[in-house]
Amino acid sequence: MTHPNAPQGSSQSAGPRFVGGAIDLGDVKARAQAREEAAERVNQAQQAAGTAGEVERFAEVTPESFEQDLVIRSTQVAVVLLLGTARSEASEELKTMLGRLAQMVDVPQEDVKFVVRYVDVDTNGEIAQALNVKAVPTVIALAGGRPLTQFEGGQPEEQIKRWIEAVISATDGKLQGLPPAFGEPVETEEPRMEEAAGKLESGDFDGAIAAYDAILADEPGHAEAKAARANTLLLQRVQAADNAVASGEKEADPVEAAGQEADRLLLAGQKEQAFDVLIEQIRVNADDARDAAKQRLLDLFAMFDAGDPEVIAARTRMASALF
Repeated sequence: MTHPNAPQGSSQSAGPRFVGGAIDLGDVKARAQAREEAAERVNQAQQAAGTAGEVERFAEVTPESFEQDLVIRSTQVAVVLLLGTARSEASEELKTMLGRLAQMVDVPQEDVKFVVRYVDVDTNGEIAQALNVKAVPTVIALAGGRPLTQFEGGQPEEQIKRWIEAVISATDGKLQGLPPAFGEPVETEEPRMEEAAGKLESGDFDGAIAAYDAILADEPGHAEAKAARANTLLLQRVQAADNAVASGEKEADPVEAAGQEADRLLLAGQKEQAFDVLIEQIRVNADDARDAAKQRLLDLFAMFDAGDPEVIAARTRMASALF
């Protein structure tokens, strides 16, 4: 969410900085570039780790792939690990069966709930030792980097299906999930928000407000767009007030004058005082003037998280002034 600059010591840190009563537009651009660079770093890291590409539903594990394909992979989805040998008929039957069950799940990669991995104990006995496996075939369910449950020996297919279903049920909603297949880049912010921020950076307040309105028309609950729109309105009002002062005009309407004072206080980091200026106008006025002061105050509230302690306290004072 976009926030105006907060006083020192505040936990509010998101949003562009306000410098000397005006927004630091260079900071808006820097933040946009930082988001793009962060997304690129995430994608590069995923590719390097082998998680951004097409993840195999069934694969053989080697000592080199052990950490990535068992430990890390099990933090994303449940891993059904078969430790077996070609010398065992039961092992070969389980290998064929589990491979078929894994490939039968025809869903997008990010919706996959489990993958199957195979370790040949004849060539990779150290993995079996690391997992303290005493007999083959052994099937182990891994989740979060740890064994969840296991069984030894061959089992009927229907029983194995029920076992896998139980594993999925136990891990559902508790793991990260596989990333989208390679080619679907990570997006840290939707393009429409970037477009609106670009208009704000160029000083096109009307264009930015229109862009935020378009987002809110499609997604009325888009909290970041609401806050960014309120921020833009604040900047637009401040610019209009500065222009009026420069031309020698004086605001005659008390509520509007109070609103301009609240804007200046907010830009100075005096959030509580800004709220109180408008709360006083609500207290001393009635009808349209009271409604105008209330709406102006609600516009300021929209710039902050609903759970902000100062916003909650100001809402209580507003309620007292109203009733």
